Amino acid sequence: MTKKYKNGQLMKLLTILGAIVGLVYLILRLTDIGDQYQVLPIDVGVHIVVNFIIGLVVVIFTFWVALKPNNPIPFHWFVLLILAILLFVFVDIIAGVLVLIAFLIGLIEDL
Repeated sequence: MTKKYKNGQLMKLLTILGAIVGLVYLILRLTDIGDQYQVLPIDVGVHIVVNFIIGLVVVIFTFWVALKPNNPIPFHWFVLLILAILLFVFVDIIAGVLVLIAFLIGLIEDL
């Protein structure tokens, strides 16, 4: 059973914008490896690459939820909450805030 939100288009727009901002931030952070860390570049570089891969998977799932709702990941406020938390942790605060706003819109409509 699929849930249709009145503000579904706005929620999708915010989710897509969050994913785009997250992808841009990941690319910028990956290209800026040499300038950020001077001590132990191999160890810190591996951490950044692993964080990039996990962040990229989260961004892809975020795009997937917004562009193909309910196929196979449901477009639901709870899924948006999980994606917002993962974007906060692995990508960037701004990307997470955009998806968090979409989550709040869906939660308010569901109540």
